[in-house]
Amino acid sequence: MAVCSNDLKNLYSGRAAAGWKYQCVEKDVLVYYKAFSTSATKHGFLGAGVIDRPLPTILCLLKDPSKRHLYDKSITTAQVHKKINSNIELVYVVSDASLCCQKQPRDFCCISVEAREENVYILAIQSVYEESMPRPCKEIVRGEILPSAWILQPDTVDGRDITKVIYMIQVDLGAPAIPANLLGSLVKRQPLVIARLAHLLAS
Repeated sequence: MAVCSNDLKNLYSGRAAAGWKYQCVEKDVLVYYKAFSTSATKHGFLGAGVIDRPLPTILCLLKDPSKRHLYDKSITTAQVHKKINSNIELVYVVSDASLCCQKQPRDFCCISVEAREENVYILAIQSVYEESMPRPCKEIVRGEILPSAWILQPDTVDGRDITKVIYMIQVDLGAPAIPANLLGSLVKRQPLVIARLAHLLAS
């Protein structure tokens, strides 16, 4: 909520706070980026867009980690490691870091939480240490997902149910840092997961 100054509408008009900077509109998605002064390996990516589908349809797809690769080409593996209860689960994710011109893949051990606040639905994810999850290995760099989330709001346009979608991912990819000349394309690539999700649902 700090990003949007406690009003999600701000993110649909190019206004952000808390270190986030508006970049551009790409494929009807407003793109934001946050640089971390404390680390060159930490990045914040955010997109805000609208998907012409009812919220339950989108939520059903987002809640299934095994389908993540269908709309996010950077993910090679995403699987539920352990279901804690109906709203909380441990998830193991492997990312193809070659898209960032890094030789080794990254993996993440995360906790995923589903919540609802009034008419806003939230799927939050963050790295967590849990004894039973896969151990780090030499072939893969263990990364860290900082507080991140999908935020969904139902809306109606001309009698059709649509969904406002915000996707925020904050991540520490570990060394080496992404080359500065490639960062610009990556800043757009992550938020455009919203556009790829919309295309998948429309096909």
